[in-house]
Amino acid sequence: DFYLRMLKKFLDDKNYEGLKSAVEEKRWADAFTYAHTVKGLCGNLGLDGILEYVVPLTDEVRTEPYDEEKIAGYMKDAVRMYEETRDVILSL
Repeated sequence: DFYLRMLKKFLDDKNYEGLKSAVEEKRWADAFTYAHTVKGLCGNLGLDGILEYVVPLTDEVRTEPYDEEKIAGYMKDAVRMYEETRDVILSL
């Protein structure tokens, strides 16, 4: 069905990987762009588990000063939820 196809397309989207790289490399402007895009995708698809961490992550990388400890924490949780969500989508 349409929703399932969109969920599988979500896994092919490169913004999540871009977000991980940008945060790792402390490229905060890029991290904001990626986080904002991932937030929109998750919101549109109802992926609330990921959204729970991407929303505050987006806020943290929006403007200076950057709290790297908070950013790392939100990113860690977002990665965990993304991986759990990916596994569920792939099992469908």
